[in-house]
Amino acid sequence: MVMKPDVVYRAYQSIEQNHAKVIYMSPQGTTLNQQMIEKLSKESHLIILCGHYEGMDQRVIDKIVDEEISIGDYVLTGGEIPAMVLMDSVSRYVEGVLKKESICEESFSTGLLEYPQYTRPEVFEGIGVPEVLLSGHHEKIEKWRKDKSMEVTKKKRPDLLES
Repeated sequence: MVMKPDVVYRAYQSIEQNHAKVIYMSPQGTTLNQQMIEKLSKESHLIILCGHYEGMDQRVIDKIVDEEISIGDYVLTGGEIPAMVLMDSVSRYVEGVLKKESICEESFSTGLLEYPQYTRPEVFEGIGVPEVLLSGHHEKIEKWRKDKSMEVTKKKRPDLLES
């Protein structure tokens, strides 16, 4: 099934576009990454098109789409789930959704994966929270976080260290 161009185009024309960036969720698109998310969060208006099964007629893509985006090298039955991934990741950077401090040290925001997180209880199943985190010594905590981010990245995603 291919979505008809006239139907999609009429839907597009029926909404107020206000210099909207039109994104088509497609396995053929550029793979979504953190830099794209941060850039898209600065757009004033996004329109996200989702195909289903075989997608949509190429003519409407050529006429209205500014960018094709993929969430990975695999195919889903439709673009709705990728659109939700895009909306959730972009909305985190929209002012007022989260505190700025909440997004500045996350995985990928600094080129590294995030350091491990701990909460109460102080000891769980015989495993304690690292002492440095209980010390109150902010410089030592910051160094521990940087060291752990590097360690986690090296172990889980060494490809990130190559770039």
